[in-house]
Amino acid sequence: MKSSSFQKVILVAFIITSFCLSSCAGRKAVFLENQETPKAKEAASEVKLDLRVAADALWELRGSPDKAREMLKAYITAAEANPTDIKLLARLSRAYYLVANYVESDQEKKDELFTKGLETGERALGLIPEFRKIYTETEDVKLAVKAVGIEGIEAIYWTGANYGKWAAEKNLLIRLGNKSKIEAYNQRVFDLDRNFFYGAADRFFGALPTKVPGGDLNLSKFHFEKSIELAPNYFGTRTLYAEYYATKAQDKETFVKQLEYVINTPYDLIPEITPENKYEQENAKKLLGRVDEFFK
Repeated sequence: MKSSSFQKVILVAFIITSFCLSSCAGRKAVFLENQETPKAKEAASEVKLDLRVAADALWELRGSPDKAREMLKAYITAAEANPTDIKLLARLSRAYYLVANYVESDQEKKDELFTKGLETGERALGLIPEFRKIYTETEDVKLAVKAVGIEGIEAIYWTGANYGKWAAEKNLLIRLGNKSKIEAYNQRVFDLDRNFFYGAADRFFGALPTKVPGGDLNLSKFHFEKSIELAPNYFGTRTLYAEYYATKAQDKETFVKQLEYVINTPYDLIPEITPENKYEQENAKKLLGRVDEFFK
C-alpha cells in the first residue's frame, strides 16, 4: 500500500511538472499574427524608404544611450509602415535587444523590451513561406525553424537572442519549459553558419549550461573558447565567459583574464560593432569591480 501511494505521488508530481514545463511559458507566440496595419497600407514607397533611411542613420549612433533609444523608436515607426519587410523586422528585433541589454536598467522595462524583440522576430519568421507552412501545419517551432535557410539567419538569431534573455530572469520551470525552443533557434544558426555574428551559436551554447541545473561546465568552457577563437575581439563573448562560466566554476583566473582583455583592448577594432564593444567594455569594468563579491 505504501509503495502504491508513493507511486501515485510520483505520478502526480510528474504530471504537474510536465504541465508546468509545457504550459507555464507565460507568453503566446505571434508567428501567424496579422501583419497589416492602417499605417502600412497608407504609406507610400518613398515614405517607407525615408523612414528606413532615418532609422539606419540613428543606428550608426547607437553607442550613445539617448541615440539608441531614438534609434529604436525610428525602427518601430519604419516597421509600422512596412511590416512585411523581413530584414527590417530582424533589425528591429536586434534594436530591441540592444536597448534592453545595454541601455535600459529597470528590470521590468528590460523584460518588456526583450518580449517585444522576441515578438518582432517571430513576426519576421512568420513571413518566411517555408517556416509559415510547417508551423501552420504542426505548431512546432522547432520543426519549422529547420526549414529556414541562410537568408533568414538574422531573424532566427535575434528571435532566439531575445527569447533567451526573456527566459533568463524567469523562474526555473519557465526556463526549462522554454529551453528546447531557444536551443532550436541557436542550433539552426549553428547549422547554417557557425561564424555568424562573431561565433554567436557557440556563445549561446557556452552560456546555456550555466543557466540550467546540472549543466556541464566543461561543455560551457569548450563553446566559449570556440566562440573566442572564431571572433577574439567580440567583447560580448568574453564578458559572458567571465560572468556566466567563471563565476559558476569559481575560476577566478579566467574571470580576471577575460575582463582585463576587454578593458585593455581598443573597442573599435571591429568597426561594425564598435558601439556594442564600447558597452561591453563598460560592463567589464563593472564586473571586475565586483570580483570580491563573486570569489570569496
